[in-house]
Amino acid sequence: MIQKIGSATAVIFGLITLFASSRILYFGADPGYMVFQPLLIFNHVMGLCYLVAGYVIWSNIQKGQMAALVIFIINLAVLITISIIYLLISAVATDSLAAMTFRTIVWLLIFIGLKMTRKQL
Repeated sequence: MIQKIGSATAVIFGLITLFASSRILYFGADPGYMVFQPLLIFNHVMGLCYLVAGYVIWSNIQKGQMAALVIFIINLAVLITISIIYLLISAVATDSLAAMTFRTIVWLLIFIGLKMTRKQL
């Protein structure tokens, strides 16, 4: 059950991330805050990764757990990086920091859920 919820969460997250980033990247939508272009491109690429991870989580819990861990670590590294950029030059919107924090926590929870599920198998 947790495996399917993790997979669905990953796919939904991927679709939302792709939708939001595509609106800005391809259609010039104004999100109402300063856009840090490298973060926008990163999020767009990660949206695709989230979709792939959702499939992997659904089909193979062991590989899915590894995918969730890798995505968590990448998101955490980017969160730390943009936090430093924000503190030094304020080039990142607080909304972006909040969204990246949320993504990082969600992927940590997916990883933990999969890890707990694997232990029960």
